[in-house]
Amino acid sequence: MELTIRVRALSDLFSERSFDPLHDDAGSLWSVAQIARLPDVPSKLEGARLRVLLPASEISPQTQMQIERALARYCAHEIADARMRLAVWRRRAGILLLWSLGFFAVSLLLSAGVQQATFLPEAARTLASETLVIAGWVVMWLPMDELIWGWLPIRDRQRMFRAIGSMRITTEAAPDTGAKEDLAR
Repeated sequence: MELTIRVRALSDLFSERSFDPLHDDAGSLWSVAQIARLPDVPSKLEGARLRVLLPASEISPQTQMQIERALARYCAHEIADARMRLAVWRRRAGILLLWSLGFFAVSLLLSAGVQQATFLPEAARTLASETLVIAGWVVMWLPMDELIWGWLPIRDRQRMFRAIGSMRITTEAAPDTGAKEDLAR
């Protein structure tokens, strides 16, 4: 597989920007950051090649090595950022779980207490007791969802940048698009 990125300047290689209908082709890629947003890509990037097209004026003998080093640093930074996010997620998920377990325990205790309140009619005790149990389960929903699914986007981001970082890179001069730019003006 080969992915081609066409950039206007070397400084744009890692930039986040929107599609420019005056200068970008509909299916073109214009930055490494854009590759990272593609869905379900990491497994497809194994053994892939990244072809970077630059204006001829941006290419020097050091450009290839400069891009390889920059890509390695960029991916290492994003992987480290994902690791930090995972640590924050673990702490947050743990705190959420503890608070929700406490709330759930209190709701079960109150439910049992309401069942023992003989001064209330049977229907009111049943309604209050079941409402308290349901409230406890509802409060447990977010922490359980977070524990089961919350780490997946972070792990996927790590996998994405490991895959991008393993791509072979080639740097080439972009074909002259002067005529296309003249038409756009």
